[in-house]
Amino acid sequence: MITPGISLTLFKGIYDNKTNKRVDLHDFNAFERVLYQLAEKPRAGKQDAELMSPAIYKPDTTRANDNVVEWSGWCAVDVDDYKFNGELEHDLVNRFNDYRFICYSTASSTVDLPKFRLVFPLTKAVRNGDIKSFWYALQTELGDLGDKQTKDLSRMYYIPGKYAGAHNFIFSHHGGNPINPYKLIHKHPMAEKSGGSFIDRLPEAMQKQIIEHRKSKMENTDVYWNSYRDCPFFPKHLENEYRLINNTGWYHKMYQIMVAVAGNAIKKEYPITAQEISKMCRELDTETGNWYENRPLDKEADRALEYVYKNI
Repeated sequence: MITPGISLTLFKGIYDNKTNKRVDLHDFNAFERVLYQLAEKPRAGKQDAELMSPAIYKPDTTRANDNVVEWSGWCAVDVDDYKFNGELEHDLVNRFNDYRFICYSTASSTVDLPKFRLVFPLTKAVRNGDIKSFWYALQTELGDLGDKQTKDLSRMYYIPGKYAGAHNFIFSHHGGNPINPYKLIHKHPMAEKSGGSFIDRLPEAMQKQIIEHRKSKMENTDVYWNSYRDCPFFPKHLENEYRLINNTGWYHKMYQIMVAVAGNAIKKEYPITAQEISKMCRELDTETGNWYENRPLDKEADRALEYVYKNI
């Protein structure tokens, strides 16, 4: 599939806020060639590298969210804690086979803990007002590789290079398609909060106090189960939907299951833990393809539990 033109804004460093260094390329193939050329250049460290951003800015403005016009033709996701078995390239291609991407290492990558960036082509630009919704949808589609909530529309990324002391690599997957951002937004809609919930408008420390207070009210400990099959909180209808997935969507559906388990338990005032949720979800996943074999399920279950406590 032919991708549209690619544009990016370059920055000399993290404190550079001038947006006049714009580069326009014919398509994603041209962008890929540039990234591979950059990956061959030796660099002492991040301080020796420029940064790039998919954000295109209003003329004669500085780097700020309000000045972003769109993300032009591409997006990127940083991955710092990815567990995998075997070859990283094989694992990523299997997991994200539907999408074309470039993967390159970052300056802090090591052999024991590869850190990398995934760069995806888009079928069209993402307008300023849609970037947050697109980022949420992208993270949902990719299985929460990064933070779903982005506050930085003008985010930027260090360019590839042969960084001194790092485990450097770059590879591409051409078998998939560019991401259609608006189809993805439709597939994974972000629930907009009307002015934000009461608890979301409070300082973070107070939010934690309220959550802990709500947890302290969970006093029904007279509930027992052996696995997800006989757990009274496990959503059978979502389990059935999960089993029927045959292309993409496992990660989004699993998160729905986690939220449902947490919600059902809290309704019955049972003090369910993230570990109990993740253990049941791990059992289901083991039976249905091991999609979550290398994912931090405890962390994702904890996020689901916090979401429910915030929105009781």
